[in-house]
Amino acid sequence: MNQSVVIERFRNFPSEDFDEGDPVRPAISKIIDFLVAANPQNVRHLSFGMIQKVAGLKDSEEDHRTLYRTVSYITGERTQLLELVFEYVMDDFSHILDEEEEADYKATGSFSDPRTGVEVPDSAKHIHIYFKASRAVLQK
Repeated sequence: MNQSVVIERFRNFPSEDFDEGDPVRPAISKIIDFLVAANPQNVRHLSFGMIQKVAGLKDSEEDHRTLYRTVSYITGERTQLLELVFEYVMDDFSHILDEEEEADYKATGSFSDPRTGVEVPDSAKHIHIYFKASRAVLQK
């Protein structure tokens, strides 16, 4: 299936899943527009802040709720527009967690440095999350 067909399906989902006045709908629309127009290299490392800005959301409690609902939706099973990435960063070393490492980290809250195998104290301080566009979005 080509990208334009896939994107058109994504554009229709929010109207099926959210009420007309729900602020998630326009937020998703703006994010889709950004993802489609962007250079693929520019959508491989997106922070919450970048998504908030693209979605046109402010730094308010209400918009934060909208942001989290939007992110949950666009990373969810139905749309999968963005993928969540866990990255371990320590000094000048970084490592993208694979599925098993991610599952272990989510279950236990601990992580072992892949270079040494030693558990990282306060690993939450060294595990960062970001988003990247899914393959469906990157097919141009």
